Amino acid sequence: MSIRFKAITLGIISAFFFSITFVVNEVMANADGYWGYTAALRYLWMLPLMLIVNKLFGSNVRHVLGIIKRDMKSWFIWSQVCFVLFYVPLCWAVNYLPGWLISATWQLTIIFGVLTTPLVRVKTQQSGYVRLKIPTKAIPWMVIILVGVFLTVASYITHLKHIAPLLFAIIAIMLAAVAYPLGNRQIMATTDGTVTASEKVLAMLICSYPTWLVIATLSYTQVGLPSAPQLLNTFIVALCSGVIATVLFFGATQLAVHDMKSLAAVEATQAMEVIFSVLLSLLFLGHALPTPAQLAGLCLMVFGIIMLSIRE
Repeated sequence: MSIRFKAITLGIISAFFFSITFVVNEVMANADGYWGYTAALRYLWMLPLMLIVNKLFGSNVRHVLGIIKRDMKSWFIWSQVCFVLFYVPLCWAVNYLPGWLISATWQLTIIFGVLTTPLVRVKTQQSGYVRLKIPTKAIPWMVIILVGVFLTVASYITHLKHIAPLLFAIIAIMLAAVAYPLGNRQIMATTDGTVTASEKVLAMLICSYPTWLVIATLSYTQVGLPSAPQLLNTFIVALCSGVIATVLFFGATQLAVHDMKSLAAVEATQAMEVIFSVLLSLLFLGHALPTPAQLAGLCLMVFGIIMLSIRE
């Protein structure tokens, strides 16, 4: 099995577990679960889970703290960007958009991921550290994916009377779509290649943990304690998306970090989230089938993903 194929496979599996987030978050929003708790509790649950994962992989907190100390400023800043500025907007947006549509709009992260390519530095024997270049041959397929996202979103909002809140929600998702690849790329530039995916997640979690405690405290002042179902649902999201999906995705990007084409393909696999989200919404939330225009948008996304992944 080639490294490229393994990385893409891990990316697709992580997309499935990521898609669970959009469905479960919609369940919590429908049950009037406060969005601040939806965001904060996921990451608060993640700390004990990630401590267990790192223990199983032979790492420990002292080692991870040593990794952070090497460049504490970068770890702290980019952990807020990659985790906080990514997830808080998504949790807020679920009050205005169905989970599958958030997942569709979220695919803009593929485009922004490519545009942040120059932020990654790779060590070479000849020139030391060099910055990677944007793979221009990938742009046409990125555009096709972008058109698919636009078609899916536009066909939904044009049938609504009040679209202003939905447009704000889409802007929030776009912020998240920029923050996640930007933070991930900057963290990859900070590490020296010896940091494992699980250590990377735990380090980012530790650096962003104070922020999540603040958000949870502010949520308490707004609505009181979270409900038991919200506690359970955020634990499910923390396990499936926060631990399993995140570790798999970061592991995939680490495998492909020295090959820009493979890295772009790995990030493109996250477009599968919208396919999985639609299927899970049909099965568990009773959503109607997508309209022909929405199906056309989804097909364009899949086509773009396939072409992006198999191109030479």
